[in-house]
Amino acid sequence: MPVGFAMMVEMGSSNTLIQTMSPDHLRGRVMSVYSMMFMGMAPLGAVLSGFAAGRFGAPATIAGGGVICMAAAAIFGWRLPGLRTEARRLIAAAQMAGGVPPQSGTGGSLVLK
Repeated sequence: MPVGFAMMVEMGSSNTLIQTMSPDHLRGRVMSVYSMMFMGMAPLGAVLSGFAAGRFGAPATIAGGGVICMAAAAIFGWRLPGLRTEARRLIAAAQMAGGVPPQSGTGGSLVLK
C-alpha cells in the first residue's frame, strides 16, 4: 500500500509539473509525448527484462534492475538542485506571462467606454 500511494503521488506530481511548465500552445503535444513515454515504454521494458532474465536468470535481472534504479536515483538527487531552480524559473515566468488576475467580488470596478 505505501508503494502504491507513493506511485500515485509521483504520477500526480509529475503530471502537474509538466502541465504547469509547458507553454500553453505546446501543452497538448508535451502531454502526448509524456503519455507515450510513460505508457509506451513499459512493453519495451518488459521485452528487455524477459530477454535479460532468459540470458542471465531472473534473480540477476532483478538485482541489475535494482542497481540501475539506485544509480538513476543518485544521479537525479545530484542534479535535483539545478532542476528545482529551473522549474521555479519556468513556473514564475508562466505566472508572469498570465498577468495580474482581475479583481473579483467587492472592491473591483468595471469601467465601460
